Amino acid sequence: MPHVHDVSESQFEAAVLARSREVPVVVDFWAAWCAPCRMLGPTLEREVEALGGRVELAKVDVDQAQALAGRYGVQGIPAVMAFRDGQKVDEFVGARDAGFVKRWLAGLAPSEAAKRLAAAKTDAELEALAGDPEVGSAAALRLAEAKLAKGEARAALEWLGRVDPRAKEAAAAEALKAQASLAVEAEAFGGEDKARAVLAEKPEDLDAHYALASVLAAKGDVAGALEHFLAVVSKSRKYRDDGARKAMVMLFDRLGSAHELTREYRRKLQIVL
Repeated sequence: MPHVHDVSESQFEAAVLARSREVPVVVDFWAAWCAPCRMLGPTLEREVEALGGRVELAKVDVDQAQALAGRYGVQGIPAVMAFRDGQKVDEFVGARDAGFVKRWLAGLAPSEAAKRLAAAKTDAELEALAGDPEVGSAAALRLAEAKLAKGEARAALEWLGRVDPRAKEAAAAEALKAQASLAVEAEAFGGEDKARAVLAEKPEDLDAHYALASVLAAKGDVAGALEHFLAVVSKSRKYRDDGARKAMVMLFDRLGSAHELTREYRRKLQIVL
């Protein structure tokens, strides 16, 4: 059976809805007079063919299937809809580039590597996928997160170095790299126990505050980390080239602007600056 085929209104039930119970079917509502359709069509067909049958493409000429276009609310073309188990599950409108189309289709029909990544639960399973050209960056990022959670910051940095800077995971990897780097600095100081011991005797010690904040950030205790970074900023903006404030901003970015801790500590930071 071809992976790309023209579908008429009368064929839609069998070729799209019924067929989508066996394999995802993408419907391209298009028209010969539509310039964006002529731009998108070849890209969509090429990327569907590249999947080797994991997805099928049904081309529907809206001029010949106006009732069908109305049934699915097509107002602008090209309108691309994905069907699975007889139901529409996703859609987009307008011409898109090959990168977008490839990612969109991949979400409909995950590859074997993507399925293995989703099912992976151990470091060994992730390590086996780290060299895969499709999911290697995602596997490396998950390994880095696992290593950092175990307190293995240097190992986390090594795995982060294997995330492709062009991959969609690159931004998350950069944020995690900043967090892991803080943990490495804390290790150099002597770790959490030493930092707390020093602060018990010298509550104003900036090195200990910074080290403890770094440990807490790596452990996921963001509130504790922000409190100790704030203590550093309140005493010295110049400390480590404004490193404590920069670390707080990094944590704000990870939390998101709407998070309660972000709002609280941004206000506190503004007060001490």
